[in-house]
Amino acid sequence: MDWTIKKILDWSTDYFQKKGVDAPRLNAELLLGKILGLGRVQLYVQFDRPLNDAELSAFKSLVQRRAAREPLAYILGEREFFSLRFEVSSATLIPRPETEELVERGLHHLKALALEAPAILDIATGSGCILISLLAQMPSAQGTAFDLQTEALAIAQRNAAALGVAERSSWFEQDLHRPWPEWATGPFDLITANLPYVPAADWEVLEPEVRDHEPKLALVPGLSGLEAFEAVLPQISPRLSERGLALLEIGMDQGNILLEMSHQIAGDLEARVHPDLSGRPRFLELGRHLPPAQA
Repeated sequence: MDWTIKKILDWSTDYFQKKGVDAPRLNAELLLGKILGLGRVQLYVQFDRPLNDAELSAFKSLVQRRAAREPLAYILGEREFFSLRFEVSSATLIPRPETEELVERGLHHLKALALEAPAILDIATGSGCILISLLAQMPSAQGTAFDLQTEALAIAQRNAAALGVAERSSWFEQDLHRPWPEWATGPFDLITANLPYVPAADWEVLEPEVRDHEPKLALVPGLSGLEAFEAVLPQISPRLSERGLALLEIGMDQGNILLEMSHQIAGDLEARVHPDLSGRPRFLELGRHLPPAQA
C-alpha cells in the first residue's frame, strides 16, 4: 500500500483519537509538516503525494512519541508565543496562551510610563518568552533575566539572538532563593515572573504531557506551591522604580492568600489580583502607585 499524505494523515488522526490526544488532526498535520518541510496548506495541496520509506519511518517515530503524550512543542522543538517562535525543550516550560496576557499587561504599563529606556527584570525566565516578547515590542527597553537552569538559559539566549534582542538583554544563572547579586539591583520599571506555583500534592493529577515531560522544578516549588512567592516578594520593593510595576502569574486558587502574603511581606507596596480572560484569578500586581485596573 502506498502511503500518500492524505492516507497517513487520516491514519494518524484516528490513532491519536484512540490515544486521547487533543486536536488529533492538527497534531498529525504539524508532525508530518515537520518531516516533509511543508506547511499545513501545502500538505493539502499535495494530498496525493506518496511518502518514501525514510519519510514514513521518521513520521511514525514522531507519532509514537506524541501518542505517548510527549508534548507537541517538544517534538517540534518550538512554540509560538506572542506571534513569535520560541525554541523550547524539556529544560523549559512550554509557553502558555494565558501568559501572553501578562506580556500585554506589561506592555500597557510600559507604554503608559513613556520612558526613554525602560528597564525590565524577568524572574525564572525559562525560554525567555516573556522578556523577549516585551523587548520585541519595546525597541528602547533593556532587559535582565535569570533562571536556575543552565540549559534553559542557553535556550533563552538563543531565542534572544534569533529574535533580534540579544544586545538589549542580559541573562544570568541564579537561584531565586539565594541572595540576589548586584546585577539584579535595579531599579526596574517592570518586574515579571511566571514562578512555579503548583502544590506538590497536585503534581500526580496533572496531564501526562505536563507531569511526565515538563520540568518539575519549574512547576512545583514545594509542598504549598507558595515557596517561590515567599522568596520573591521581599525582593520586589527595593528593586522597583517609583512608578514601577511587578506582574506575577499565580495559580487560580492562590489570589487571596497571596494578597495577604503581599501585605505582610511587601507592605509598602499596593497589591491586587487581576483575572485572566476566562475570569480566573491569574495575575498578582504590585507597585507603589498601581495604575487603574485594566479591563
